[in-house]
Amino acid sequence: MVTGISQTSEMVQPGVEKTKLSTCMIAPALFQFKDSTFEYSVYKPSSRFLKDFDTIFPSLSAKTREQLLVVPVVQKCVNDMVGFSEVVNKERDVKLELFVEWGKLVVDRIKSIGMWAEIMDPASGFPVFGESGPSPYPDVQGTHMLAPRFDVQNVGCCHILLHPTWYSYIYPSTMFTTAPADVFQKVIDEINQKKL
Repeated sequence: MVTGISQTSEMVQPGVEKTKLSTCMIAPALFQFKDSTFEYSVYKPSSRFLKDFDTIFPSLSAKTREQLLVVPVVQKCVNDMVGFSEVVNKERDVKLELFVEWGKLVVDRIKSIGMWAEIMDPASGFPVFGESGPSPYPDVQGTHMLAPRFDVQNVGCCHILLHPTWYSYIYPSTMFTTAPADVFQKVIDEINQKKL
């Protein structure tokens, strides 16, 4: 739940949650895209969080990286994504395709208005559309650092993101943009209206 007082006891605007590592600019919101339930939120990460982003997005200048917003996106799944079976792997593939399809619509629209956006391949941690650097973006750890409402479970050598309601029945992914939060929200609303 979004509160008016941050976890560090600083006063912030109502509807904006602030942690030591990030500021929540848009609280978690749900929408449907092609019969899949998506949830996204938008965070302004701290400079500490962005410290190594020059190795993730080498083509972005330091000034541009300062404008970055991080958008954790999760899709609700039918199956527990911790498992490995033909059914689970098929659902993972479907969720990846849906994320890339939706993400391309958002990225293309944001770029059409002169701003930058990118989505990450959750399997590799590298950008889907643009130049990648030598370092992958760790979706699970990144989302957990930005949004402490998510927990992380270690399963063998894997880190599993746990949604507060859907637990491990999720497919996590991430989008990045330099669009201000209000512009990003308008783009999301526009894309989702066209898909109704």
